[in-house]
Amino acid sequence: MKGSDADVDDADAGGGTDPTVDANPGAETPGVGEPVVEPAVATASEDVPTAGDVALNGLDRANRPDRVSSVLVAVGPGPHSGATVDVARRIAEATDAWLELFHVVPSDEALSGWDSPEVDGPDTASDDGSDAAADDGEPAGRVESEDHGTAGERLLDSARDRLGGFERVDRWLVEDRTAAGAIVEQSPYYDLVVVGAPTTGTVGRFVFGSTTDTVVDEAAVPVVVVEAADEQPLE
Repeated sequence: MKGSDADVDDADAGGGTDPTVDANPGAETPGVGEPVVEPAVATASEDVPTAGDVALNGLDRANRPDRVSSVLVAVGPGPHSGATVDVARRIAEATDAWLELFHVVPSDEALSGWDSPEVDGPDTASDDGSDAAADDGEPAGRVESEDHGTAGERLLDSARDRLGGFERVDRWLVEDRTAAGAIVEQSPYYDLVVVGAPTTGTVGRFVFGSTTDTVVDEAAVPVVVVEAADEQPLE
């Protein structure tokens, strides 16, 4: 897949299969030429207990309604992130698709913009809106880009662990000015995008806030928006 590195973790790495997802659901596979996007999303909505709401947007953008071979999964720190991974896995199981775990960290350009007093950085508040600070005592909005990269890799690790024995998965950490821009830019290379529902807090907004609305409106393919039944953060 474009820009990705194959995840060659052993199938048992990360603690095994998540018990919240049925690995052998026994659902019927659509026949050749039959639409698969909508049935797969409906199956995930019914079968994944961690998901409270699963919404399919832009079905008319599907280039091949009878095929889903690759799914871009937006991975972030928000409360819907765990359920987002669970739903993406169930869709991939129903369609024999590959998953791309995709996390966006702020580029140097984005970080320089957040240094301005008028612009909040992505880590100036936690997901619940409370103040946060870096470990060294500096305001968290001043955290260096490599620290964001480390946090991003940790999130991707957590997402991979949550997939348990599911093996058709790649991972990709990318720098960009905005998460929405990166996801939209890469969306034409996939058959489906899965993102978490909007959430509060500056960290959440960078990945899942206005990002979700922008991706739904501008992605080149259908977009599945996942809201967790209960808070299901990856970390």
